[in-house]
Amino acid sequence: MRLFVAIELPESWRAEATAARRWLLDRLRQSSGEGVDDQPGLRFTSPERLHLTMRFLGEVEGPVLPALQQQLAGEVVAVDVPLELAALGTFGSRGRPNVVWLGLGGDLDGLQATRVAVDRALAVAGVEVDDQPLRPHITLARVDRRATPGQRRAIRAAIEEIEAPVSARFVAREVVLVRSHLERDVRYEVLGRYPRASI
Repeated sequence: MRLFVAIELPESWRAEATAARRWLLDRLRQSSGEGVDDQPGLRFTSPERLHLTMRFLGEVEGPVLPALQQQLAGEVVAVDVPLELAALGTFGSRGRPNVVWLGLGGDLDGLQATRVAVDRALAVAGVEVDDQPLRPHITLARVDRRATPGQRRAIRAAIEEIEAPVSARFVAREVVLVRSHLERDVRYEVLGRYPRASI
Protein backbone atom coordinates (compact mmCIF):
# COMPACT_ATOMS: atom_id res chain seq x y z
CA MET A 1 0.00 0.00 0.00
CA ARG A 2 1.15 3.53 -0.81
CA LEU A 3 1.43 5.64 2.36
CA PHE A 4 2.42 9.09 3.54
CA VAL A 5 2.31 11.05 6.79
CA ALA A 6 0.80 14.53 6.56
CA ILE A 7 -0.86 17.46 8.28
CA GLU A 8 -4.39 18.19 7.12
CA LEU A 9 -5.24 21.78 6.21
CA PRO A 10 -8.06 24.00 7.47
CA GLU A 11 -10.81 25.08 5.08
CA SER A 12 -9.57 28.68 5.15
CA TRP A 13 -6.25 27.57 3.67
CA ARG A 14 -7.99 25.52 1.00
CA ALA A 15 -9.92 28.67 0.09
CA GLU A 16 -6.66 30.64 -0.14
CA ALA A 17 -5.18 27.94 -2.37
CA THR A 18 -8.25 28.06 -4.61
CA ALA A 19 -7.94 31.85 -4.86
CA ALA A 20 -4.25 31.54 -5.79
CA ARG A 21 -5.14 28.98 -8.44
CA ARG A 22 -7.80 31.28 -9.89
CA TRP A 23 -5.40 34.24 -9.93
CA LEU A 24 -2.69 32.16 -11.60
CA LEU A 25 -5.05 30.95 -14.33
CA ASP A 26 -6.29 34.49 -14.97
CA ARG A 27 -2.73 35.79 -15.22
CA LEU A 28 -1.73 33.02 -17.65
CA ARG A 29 -4.78 33.74 -19.81
CA GLN A 30 -3.87 37.42 -19.93
CA SER A 31 -0.28 36.68 -20.90
CA SER A 32 -1.38 34.34 -23.70
CA GLY A 33 -3.47 37.03 -25.39
CA GLU A 34 -5.84 34.44 -26.83
CA GLY A 35 -7.81 31.33 -25.92
CA VAL A 36 -5.95 28.86 -23.74
CA ASP A 37 -6.83 25.68 -21.93
CA ASP A 38 -8.46 25.90 -18.51
CA GLN A 39 -5.15 24.71 -17.06
CA PRO A 40 -2.45 26.00 -19.45
CA GLY A 41 0.57 23.79 -18.87
CA LEU A 42 -0.51 22.97 -15.30
CA ARG A 43 -2.21 20.06 -13.55
CA PHE A 44 -3.72 21.42 -10.34
CA THR A 45 -4.15 19.48 -7.10
CA SER A 46 -7.85 19.35 -6.23
CA PRO A 47 -8.59 21.39 -3.08
CA GLU A 48 -9.79 18.38 -1.07
CA ARG A 49 -6.42 16.64 -1.61
CA LEU A 50 -4.24 19.54 -0.50
CA HIS A 51 -2.08 18.71 2.53
CA LEU A 52 1.34 19.27 4.07
CA THR A 53 3.45 16.15 3.55
CA MET A 54 5.64 15.29 6.53
CA ARG A 55 6.99 12.04 5.11
CA PHE A 56 6.26 10.14 1.90
CA LEU A 57 6.67 6.43 2.62
CA GLY A 58 5.90 4.97 -0.78
CA GLU A 59 4.91 1.32 -1.00
CA VAL A 60 4.68 -0.35 2.43
CA GLU A 61 3.83 -4.01 2.93
CA GLY A 62 0.51 -4.66 4.69
CA PRO A 63 1.99 -6.63 7.63
CA VAL A 64 4.10 -3.58 8.61
CA LEU A 65 1.03 -1.37 9.11
CA PRO A 66 0.12 -2.37 12.72
CA ALA A 67 3.70 -1.79 13.92
CA LEU A 68 3.81 1.53 12.11
CA GLN A 69 0.55 2.68 13.68
CA GLN A 70 1.72 1.57 17.12
CA GLN A 71 5.03 3.41 16.80
CA LEU A 72 3.40 6.62 15.56
CA ALA A 73 1.06 6.50 18.56
CA GLY A 74 4.06 6.10 20.85
CA GLU A 75 6.33 8.75 19.32
CA VAL A 76 3.92 11.48 18.21
CA VAL A 77 2.59 12.29 21.66
CA ALA A 78 2.10 16.06 21.23
CA VAL A 79 1.73 18.35 18.23
CA ASP A 80 1.25 22.10 18.74
CA VAL A 81 2.71 23.92 15.76
CA PRO A 82 1.47 27.40 14.70
CA LEU A 83 1.79 27.79 10.92
CA GLU A 84 0.97 30.43 8.34
CA LEU A 85 0.93 30.61 4.56
CA ALA A 86 3.80 32.27 2.74
CA ALA A 87 4.64 33.20 -0.86
CA LEU A 88 4.26 30.89 -3.84
CA GLY A 89 7.31 29.27 -5.37
CA THR A 90 8.43 26.50 -7.69
CA PHE A 91 10.66 23.46 -7.67
CA GLY A 92 12.89 22.82 -10.65
CA SER A 93 15.27 25.14 -12.42
CA ARG A 94 14.35 28.74 -13.16
CA GLY A 95 13.83 27.96 -16.84
CA ARG A 96 12.07 24.65 -16.25
CA PRO A 97 9.79 24.75 -13.19
CA ASN A 98 8.02 21.45 -12.53
CA VAL A 99 6.02 22.04 -9.31
CA VAL A 100 4.12 25.12 -8.12
CA TRP A 101 3.70 25.37 -4.35
CA LEU A 102 2.50 27.54 -1.49
CA GLY A 103 5.19 28.18 1.08
CA LEU A 104 4.81 28.00 4.84
CA GLY A 105 5.99 30.15 7.73
CA GLY A 106 5.47 30.10 11.47
CA ASP A 107 7.03 27.63 13.90
CA LEU A 108 9.16 25.71 11.43
CA ASP A 109 11.39 24.44 14.25
CA GLY A 110 8.31 22.90 15.86
CA LEU A 111 7.38 21.39 12.52
CA GLN A 112 10.86 19.89 12.23
CA ALA A 113 10.58 18.45 15.74
CA THR A 114 7.33 16.76 14.72
CA ARG A 115 9.08 15.37 11.64
CA VAL A 116 11.82 13.94 13.88
CA ALA A 117 9.20 12.17 16.01
CA VAL A 118 7.60 10.74 12.87
CA ASP A 119 11.00 9.54 11.63
CA ARG A 120 11.72 7.81 14.94
CA ALA A 121 8.45 5.91 14.64
CA LEU A 122 9.22 4.90 11.07
CA ALA A 123 12.70 3.68 11.99
CA VAL A 124 11.45 1.48 14.84
CA ALA A 125 8.68 0.09 12.64
CA GLY A 126 11.27 -0.81 10.00
CA VAL A 127 10.06 1.59 7.33
CA GLU A 128 12.91 3.00 5.27
CA VAL A 129 12.66 6.54 3.94
CA ASP A 130 15.02 8.81 2.06
CA ASP A 131 17.19 11.41 3.78
CA GLN A 132 15.57 14.42 2.12
CA PRO A 133 15.27 17.42 4.46
CA LEU A 134 11.84 18.78 5.30
CA ARG A 135 10.91 21.55 2.83
CA PRO A 136 7.52 22.73 4.11
CA HIS A 137 5.17 23.45 1.23
CA ILE A 138 1.72 22.70 -0.16
CA THR A 139 1.74 21.46 -3.74
CA LEU A 140 -0.71 23.52 -5.80
CA ALA A 141 0.07 22.17 -9.26
CA ARG A 142 2.50 20.20 -11.36
CA VAL A 143 3.76 21.54 -14.64
CA ASP A 144 2.74 19.25 -17.48
CA ARG A 145 5.71 17.46 -19.03
CA ARG A 146 4.40 18.58 -22.43
CA ALA A 147 4.32 22.26 -21.42
CA THR A 148 6.09 24.46 -23.96
CA PRO A 149 9.04 26.68 -23.03
CA GLY A 150 6.72 29.66 -23.46
CA GLN A 151 4.19 28.19 -21.02
CA ARG A 152 6.93 27.50 -18.49
CA ARG A 153 8.24 31.07 -18.76
CA ALA A 154 4.70 32.41 -18.31
CA ILE A 155 4.17 30.21 -15.24
CA ARG A 156 7.42 31.38 -13.68
CA ALA A 157 6.64 35.05 -14.40
CA ALA A 158 3.16 34.75 -12.90
CA ILE A 159 4.52 33.12 -9.73
CA GLU A 160 6.95 35.99 -9.26
CA GLU A 161 4.09 38.51 -9.48
CA ILE A 162 1.57 36.98 -7.10
CA GLU A 163 1.51 38.23 -3.51
CA ALA A 164 1.63 35.88 -0.52
CA PRO A 165 -1.84 34.86 0.65
CA VAL A 166 -3.25 36.51 3.75
CA SER A 167 -4.56 33.79 6.04
CA ALA A 168 -5.34 33.19 9.67
CA ARG A 169 -2.67 31.33 11.58
CA PHE A 170 -3.40 27.63 11.84
CA VAL A 171 -2.19 25.53 14.77
CA ALA A 172 -1.43 21.98 13.67
CA ARG A 173 -2.35 19.59 16.48
CA GLU A 174 -2.02 16.19 14.80
CA VAL A 175 -0.47 14.28 11.95
CA VAL A 176 -2.31 11.69 9.90
CA LEU A 177 -1.21 8.45 8.29
CA VAL A 178 -2.76 8.34 4.83
CA ARG A 179 -3.14 5.64 2.21
CA SER A 180 -3.18 6.82 -1.39
CA HIS A 181 -5.43 4.76 -3.67
CA LEU A 182 -4.18 5.18 -7.23
CA GLU A 183 -7.47 4.75 -8.99
CA ARG A 184 -8.77 6.68 -12.02
CA ASP A 185 -9.02 9.63 -9.67
CA VAL A 186 -6.57 9.46 -6.74
CA ARG A 187 -8.33 8.91 -3.41
CA TYR A 188 -6.89 9.41 0.09
CA GLU A 189 -7.86 7.27 3.09
CA VAL A 190 -6.82 8.32 6.61
CA LEU A 191 -5.60 5.24 8.51
CA GLY A 192 -4.72 6.95 11.80
CA ARG A 193 -4.44 10.27 13.63
CA TYR A 194 -1.61 11.08 16.04
CA PRO A 195 -1.69 11.93 18.85
CA ARG A 196 -4.88 9.92 19.14
CA ALA A 197 -6.17 11.98 22.07
CA SER A 198 -5.66 15.36 20.37
CA ILE A 199 -8.35 18.01 20.77
